[in-house]
Amino acid sequence: MNETHTIPICKLDHISIVVPNLDLASKFYLETFECEVSVPIDLSNQKMRIAYVILSNVKIELMEPTGPDSTIAKFLERNPSGGLHHFCLTTPDAATAAKKVRLKNIRVIGEGVSHDDKDLFFMHPKDTLGSLIEIEED
Repeated sequence: MNETHTIPICKLDHISIVVPNLDLASKFYLETFECEVSVPIDLSNQKMRIAYVILSNVKIELMEPTGPDSTIAKFLERNPSGGLHHFCLTTPDAATAAKKVRLKNIRVIGEGVSHDDKDLFFMHPKDTLGSLIEIEED
């Protein structure tokens, strides 16, 4: 039997934007678009704070570094105003998806668990047409 190496995708979960100031960014989305914005979440192990702008079909994840050694601090150094960092697609089984990605010679980086206990990994942007793609278990 031929096994397929495609990854089943359920949905676009969120688009992540690095921001220099999470409070100001949250206020912008609230006051400009009347969007619901979550309470900030402190991810001390990743040295960042995040908040979600909640839309009917997708979330926008706002990410602010809380230290110079945060994984997103270097991004903000290169882009002082902030900017699009990655997008997240969901799949039924992240572990199987990571195996299939590797079979396609796509580098898997940043494997782990999300702040809400979902398995995830990132696909290297040099192997994905220039975009950092997060794959998270649905």
